[in-house]
Amino acid sequence: MSHRVAFVAQKNYEPQSLERAIRRSIELCGFDLAAAHGARVLLKPNMLGAYPPEMGVTTHPAFVAAVGRIFKQAGASVSAGDSPNGVYPLERTWEATGMRAACMEAGLAEERFEAGGSVTNGGLFIARAVLDADIVVNLPKFKTHGLTILTLAAKNLYGCINGMQKTRLHRECKTLAEFAEVVARTAGIVKPALTIIDGIVAMDGNGPSAGDLVDLGVIAAGTDVQSLDAACCALIGLDPKELDTLAAAKRLGLWDDDERIEIAGDGLDSLRPKKFTLPVTYTRGMRDWWISKFVAARIWSSMRAQPVIDEARCVRCLLCIDACPVAAIDRKAVDSVPLIDDEACIQCFCCHEICPQKAVDIKKSRALKLFGWLSSLRTRRR
Repeated sequence: MSHRVAFVAQKNYEPQSLERAIRRSIELCGFDLAAAHGARVLLKPNMLGAYPPEMGVTTHPAFVAAVGRIFKQAGASVSAGDSPNGVYPLERTWEATGMRAACMEAGLAEERFEAGGSVTNGGLFIARAVLDADIVVNLPKFKTHGLTILTLAAKNLYGCINGMQKTRLHRECKTLAEFAEVVARTAGIVKPALTIIDGIVAMDGNGPSAGDLVDLGVIAAGTDVQSLDAACCALIGLDPKELDTLAAAKRLGLWDDDERIEIAGDGLDSLRPKKFTLPVTYTRGMRDWWISKFVAARIWSSMRAQPVIDEARCVRCLLCIDACPVAAIDRKAVDSVPLIDDEACIQCFCCHEICPQKAVDIKKSRALKLFGWLSSLRTRRR
């Protein structure tokens, strides 16, 4: 069995050219727009928090509006929604991200996942609006992520879990592998009919909100979540087996890495960036080298990256305190910088993700830096 993934070059968010490029990506990946006629279609963008479009943190509103217009022209009833992080007021998130304006412009209904309640599926509280839709169209942003390396098709569907349940799962997952399995399971339950990734302006470095913007100039589309994520890994030179969510999907029987992926549209070689920096939490080879597995199983506490608050950039908004799922962040005085309890911290990097000032840095431990150096030597010898 093979899956088709389409890559289409697109340099900007100009409405007409953007709509043509998205429509081309849909056709190339093999999705039949005629199937949307009369259907209830839900668009699931990345609405992480109250970040304006120019920050490149959320799916661009012009991208969402263009997809909405395409499906409305196909005869579908279209809505758009997400379950943002919950730290920012919901209405502020809809306004700041430009999603409200996008919905108004394209004639889309706004879907608030929490208001519609949840349905328990496999122990996960999935938004009823997602499960009630005839067709789910997943619209991620192409970004790095401190916890899962990248946030692409599968990770974007974590937003289909309602409200504070996401925080609970961060708290209950004791390892990165466990959290990655939750993400993979969520993607397997939602199973979007189509995913279209906004990689026109992407984010590398320490994403998903504090990284650096990259003019990647790519739209990627596919009908299979895992194949699309694997192809996007290939685009930036990352071994798909190193992506934790794909490794988890393989363990759960949701992805067969031997399956052929057919690339359609513009070739990877013409689109591949000269440089794409992964987050400092990632060390090449750490997931498949026997030494790393041996060390991680025994002294993982010293083999980690730790969030650290930069006093100069911190404005004392205290959103990091609200975002921490294990109450590991506090402050001692009214005007003091919040302090992170290293022992209580579970390295979920929610504080790093939520900080609007990019005041939460991620520092590697000395042991992790040493391992990175050894891993680089190993890579050079291959």
